[in-house]
Amino acid sequence: MSWYKQANNEAIFKKIKDILKGNSFIQSLISEYNISSDDIDNHLEFEIKEMDGKFAEGNGLVITLDPKLFADNDFFENKFHFVVHELFHWIKRRSEAKFYFNDSEEVQSFVLAIAWELMAGKDPRDIYQTIYPIIEAHFENEDNSQHVFKDMVDKAKKLIEVHQSS
Repeated sequence: MSWYKQANNEAIFKKIKDILKGNSFIQSLISEYNISSDDIDNHLEFEIKEMDGKFAEGNGLVITLDPKLFADNDFFENKFHFVVHELFHWIKRRSEAKFYFNDSEEVQSFVLAIAWELMAGKDPRDIYQTIYPIIEAHFENEDNSQHVFKDMVDKAKKLIEVHQSS
């Protein structure tokens, strides 16, 4: 009988989380995306279930692992990369949920709104007064919000140039 069949799933999940929290590479990665180590304990869930041809899958909340991964008693030595792969999807989704402007669609939407206002002949100061407060509300640091807004304005101007020259 394999160790997996003898182990409690909760014990396996705890060991996975302990490895993730104790690994400096993973810790630097989650830090880069402004995710707390506590989020691994409090917001990352695992389940083990038959996956019909897949080994692992994540949806931003739960990482599902197929029992086949545990069949050879070498999951932690040779198959942990499946957890790391799915963990990155979890990190990205968690980061996007925490920080509005990690979503490229949101950024592009603001760029298009700024371009629209510029093409309508609006004064850049009026655009700043209208759109910047929305952007600023998503930041703790004003320098960062100013930088993001300026970058959006620059992208909007380039977008206008491209479409006017076509």
